[in-house]
Amino acid sequence: MDISIFGILWALIEKACVVLMIFVLLFHINFFKRMLTDKMTVLHQVLLSIVFGAFAIYGTYSGVATSGAIANIRNIGPMMGGLLAGPWVGLASGLIGGIHRYFIPGGFTAVPCALGTILSGLAGGLLYLLWKGNIGIWKPALFAFIMEVVDMTMLLLVAKPFDNALKLVSIISAPMILADTFGVMIFALLLREMKERLTH
Repeated sequence: MDISIFGILWALIEKACVVLMIFVLLFHINFFKRMLTDKMTVLHQVLLSIVFGAFAIYGTYSGVATSGAIANIRNIGPMMGGLLAGPWVGLASGLIGGIHRYFIPGGFTAVPCALGTILSGLAGGLLYLLWKGNIGIWKPALFAFIMEVVDMTMLLLVAKPFDNALKLVSIISAPMILADTFGVMIFALLLREMKERLTH
């Protein structure tokens, strides 16, 4: 079913809000809360990889079907994981979401979409290292915007036939770029507020 670009955007923002709400609820549990201030252990990284990988899978299944593909917020989970906990969590959660997307039957965008999810998580983790964990708010938003533009470019370069890819990108690019940018920006804001409360 094809719906308007605004309709897709609104639906994706709603899905992003669900992910953000679950993130806030999880990190009000003492076990997860301690990860925001304590040194990250291997166990923490494994658990966070599963959590943010699950967000990626949710992003796929909650997507909006249009033009033979699915507009989605899959990349938000791995980007959040990378920005919160570094490259190993970003890469692992990206692999969870990307491999899951690749093996979903049907669709001509499986390869670029899977690659985009993996790269999103890894890039988020590398930026965590570059920024030494002080991610701020606007830098993650800009990162998400650029990452989604890269994702759409990969769709055009890899997905075949090109005409179908171009038609799809013309419909889903604006909603996905805006929704993912919104989601990562609000995540960064929530993360900053939670860390400030724990350190004061």
